[in-house]
Amino acid sequence: MALIIYSLKVATFLVVFYLLFKWIMSRETIHRANRILLLGSIALAFVLPLCSLSINVASVENPTMVLSQSVVMLEEVIVGTNHASSFDWQTLVIALYGVGVAFCAVRMLLSIISVLKIIRKGTSMPYSDGIQLIVTDDNQEPFSWFNHIIISKKDYEENAAEILTHERAHVQCLHSVDVLWCDVLCCLQWFNPAMWLLRRELCAVHEYEADKAVLDSGINAKQYQILLIKKAAGAKWYSIANSFNHSKLKYRITMMSRRKSSRWTLAKALYVLPIAAFAMVAFAQISCSENKDEDSENIDSEITSPEDLVDAKAIEVKDGKIYKSPEDEIFKIVEDMPKYPGGQEALQIYLSEQVKYPENAIKRQVEGRVFVSFVIDKEGYVTDVKMAKGVDPDLDAEAMRVVASMPQWTPGKQRGIPVAVSFTIPINFKLN
Repeated sequence: MALIIYSLKVATFLVVFYLLFKWIMSRETIHRANRILLLGSIALAFVLPLCSLSINVASVENPTMVLSQSVVMLEEVIVGTNHASSFDWQTLVIALYGVGVAFCAVRMLLSIISVLKIIRKGTSMPYSDGIQLIVTDDNQEPFSWFNHIIISKKDYEENAAEILTHERAHVQCLHSVDVLWCDVLCCLQWFNPAMWLLRRELCAVHEYEADKAVLDSGINAKQYQILLIKKAAGAKWYSIANSFNHSKLKYRITMMSRRKSSRWTLAKALYVLPIAAFAMVAFAQISCSENKDEDSENIDSEITSPEDLVDAKAIEVKDGKIYKSPEDEIFKIVEDMPKYPGGQEALQIYLSEQVKYPENAIKRQVEGRVFVSFVIDKEGYVTDVKMAKGVDPDLDAEAMRVVASMPQWTPGKQRGIPVAVSFTIPINFKLN
């Protein structure tokens, strides 16, 4: 379930980044900046859902817990009758996602193998700068892949200057690295059209950069554009590579004749910053820390008279006051509250997935809110599970079963010492 939620969050950011790039930056001629912006936006889309923001707030309450009548309450879990279904939709969704990832990965691998076969088959002509020129006898459209430039013998004899200048720019700018990295991420987001559209925009920017390098070398613009038109109806090219006759030819020719964008245009790219800030807040996990005062000291199991002590070895004298050792207490609130692995959201997901509406309760049309209390001991294990307030034997038993089977938590700490902390969680059984 966590994988599905993460993938959907990534997909949402990719859609937003694509729409904003298309609207604001796609017509600008600052190709290097656009390339960085596209790569950065894609990376941010995958990173932002993983980020968490910690905010320290002076309070005795844990932000994800609610203190009520001296009991720390976890967020309510609502269980509907749909949990009684025997069909596991989550497994089906994950399986479909995995099939899509595997299909795209195999497709990418086959494309790489095809390129390697062409390189192995052609005649290699190494250059001093490390670039390998591969000349083939086949009617192969020119393209580049990492430090290899593949060109047919006919193109090498007729249009070597323009084509090699173009493909050399791809190699020197490391465009193949961008494409390979983007293809891997496309495998993970295969279901999201925005990811594929961002990849297409990135490849178009690569072509704009290479076209600019050709014109900057002194080659006649009209002669070069005519060559592009002639090669536009060429043979198959490989998606993993940078092809000379890349699609969007009309946009490439238009971009060559467009006036250079001003430096102030770069300021428009700052739209990424508010989106990133919004995401950090949206996915923030806010944690609170207490300001120590007289009231909070009273929470630390203060004992006012020695007669109240059970074990003389378990006392601590500090500032003239006598305390029990934290190791011997079950606390309700401590400085560092216990944490479920993955946080509060993961706990909600775990409980909603594990709690099944009892069939007998469905037949009897029984529903209600069950309160289960438990203790997270100083090692993080769930212990002392009890029914704080029950509704029905079947519902009570199911709620206690799931709470008792929770995985190990990160234990709570008081003054740096692991201690036991009690909680109560409401589980609301509702018939749909």
